[in-house]
Amino acid sequence: MSSVYPVTGIKAGATDTSVPLRLEVDTWYPGQTAEHLIQNNLFLWALRFLQERDPDHKLSFFQIAGIHGMPYQPWDEDTDAITANEGYCTHDSLLFPSWHRPYMLLYEQVLYDIMVKQVIPQLPADEQKKWKDAAATWRLPYWDWAQKKTRDGQDQPLYDVPLITKQPRIGVIDLKDGVTVFYIDNPMYKFNMPDDERMGCFGISDIQDTDSKDNTMTIPFSKARATSRWATYEPESDAVSTQWTEGTVRNSLITSTLNSHPWYGKNIDNVPLAEMVYRLYVHDYISSYTQFATTKFRTSPDYDAGSPAAYLNLEYIHNNIHNWTGGFDKYIGHMAEPAVAAYDPIFWMHHANVDRQFALWQGISLLNPAKNWFESRSEQLEDDGNWYIKTGDVDTPSTPLAPFHKDAEGNYYTSDDVRDIHKLGYAYPELQPWLNKYKDAHGNFDAGLYVADVKAMIKTLYSPGEIGAPTETFSIPRSLAAGTTLTQPPDLNKDVIVNVTYNRFALNGIPYTIYFFLGTPFSPPSYSDSLHTHPQHVGFIYTFSNPIYRNRAAPGCGNCRRKALFDTKSRAQVPITGALIARHPAIHNGNLPHGVHELPSLEADTVGDYLQKHLHWSIRTHTGSDIDIPEENPFVEVSVYHRNAKFDDVGNTAQYERVERATRSKPGGYRSQTA
Repeated sequence: MSSVYPVTGIKAGATDTSVPLRLEVDTWYPGQTAEHLIQNNLFLWALRFLQERDPDHKLSFFQIAGIHGMPYQPWDEDTDAITANEGYCTHDSLLFPSWHRPYMLLYEQVLYDIMVKQVIPQLPADEQKKWKDAAATWRLPYWDWAQKKTRDGQDQPLYDVPLITKQPRIGVIDLKDGVTVFYIDNPMYKFNMPDDERMGCFGISDIQDTDSKDNTMTIPFSKARATSRWATYEPESDAVSTQWTEGTVRNSLITSTLNSHPWYGKNIDNVPLAEMVYRLYVHDYISSYTQFATTKFRTSPDYDAGSPAAYLNLEYIHNNIHNWTGGFDKYIGHMAEPAVAAYDPIFWMHHANVDRQFALWQGISLLNPAKNWFESRSEQLEDDGNWYIKTGDVDTPSTPLAPFHKDAEGNYYTSDDVRDIHKLGYAYPELQPWLNKYKDAHGNFDAGLYVADVKAMIKTLYSPGEIGAPTETFSIPRSLAAGTTLTQPPDLNKDVIVNVTYNRFALNGIPYTIYFFLGTPFSPPSYSDSLHTHPQHVGFIYTFSNPIYRNRAAPGCGNCRRKALFDTKSRAQVPITGALIARHPAIHNGNLPHGVHELPSLEADTVGDYLQKHLHWSIRTHTGSDIDIPEENPFVEVSVYHRNAKFDDVGNTAQYERVERATRSKPGGYRSQTA
């Protein structure tokens, strides 16, 4: 094999006891300290230089992004030993979190190398040392999409894209003098192809979609010279607009979508995104690493699927963020398509946060090794295969994470190799085990103190605001209680979840979204706006799948082809407790939108009757085509569960019970013959 590029992580800045932190991007930019200000400039210049590299350069932005999908070419590999057009896809896989960890490490390392070797040498000699010192402590920032941000002109915090991504032009320090500030094209706003080339010149092909009448439509990614977020969909034609080819970025629509939960009503705070993340970490809501890590649905009889709550998982939340960031329902963007998602610069800060969520799970599970990892055969899943993993092979902690080499000899990273982030040269603000507060009376690390503190920080960040403790009879979300006068405290200490299994490749891999509504059923085509803005909308599930080209000679994801062939199922969850509470007479104050009906109580029988009448769902592709679920062999199966306690009432022994009539006789709903 020719020489390989070892992914070692950044060694600078680390000591025997501590490592530099990856910081939340909005706490880091714009720089509030002299060090952060220098790091802001180092990062922006390094990213600009990386994006300007020739796409044929192995360490160019184009080629590193291409590892994630198109152009389905080997990276840092012996090409003679690899079947063409397969790819490295580990989505819907047990390896999803661990494979992306060295991927982020590679990107971070390449940027650091550019900082040290290309950016800093251009500065005046007397400026170089402090910039080199700042580079040593820099690590890739993360975008915490589940944490609300304070913004100028906004009365309340809101979910938002990072400030560094918002403007097409951005100020940087002139490297010639290290002082003067001038403006450049913002490399975090979008990626522009070097020399204004079309992406199709380097192997990026168009992606096909099919409408409800089986008419084929094409998304012209090959024509793009820059990346887009929420571009208006336009099918392939002889004259694709310059808005698409030059890249359209509508960050305001991302912000609107992240905050759009109209069922809570006006002037009522919404918490679903933070709550979804918080549920991942509640004690025994999810009881194993496999349940936490992947959307893949396992059906083998020897596998304990755990509580119905365990349909929620990190990969599913990650999928929705891709959709919300890229665009959907007659809008398109690179982030929404796995084959081209990594070309959008925001991808890397999104996935840095996915890695952080993975690390937080490891942190709270430190005292429970069986939950923390997947050494046990009962936790391991068969792989659908890619370039280096054979179909049917069992994914274990020693499975190679190709194409990432950990040394110059060409040895691959494994999940075991990347298990400890501190050994990779970075940490996150919540995960600093070297701090004195985690030492016992003898100065030794106290894992119990550490785990308890990590859990407390997660709760502070993501737990829905509440009045009273979970075990109290009267406890309602603070966000829903504002301005409410109650004559008799209602019992709202319940939880209701919608669990879904779905075939990601039912539409030949064309991505689709499952929208859930609570209200009078309506025909989706009759609603002219995007479905997520409908007053009845309570949540959705995005498949984040690749179109399947069954001709093996055609470029495409081999993992995805085999998942389609084997009818592999995925799983996800939409909690609807908040939406139901908002319909309670003690909460809504007569402000229910048209078609949305009052719910007298959250008792199981009442909820079952209510959902039987008012819960409905619809499927739409990202280009706006509405798809019917067949009665026979439905590719989506929906079930509802009720718990006679709140989801975070960990001391309560109440179990989740299936509410059969909530979905009975509905497309993909409960059918007695399959019970």
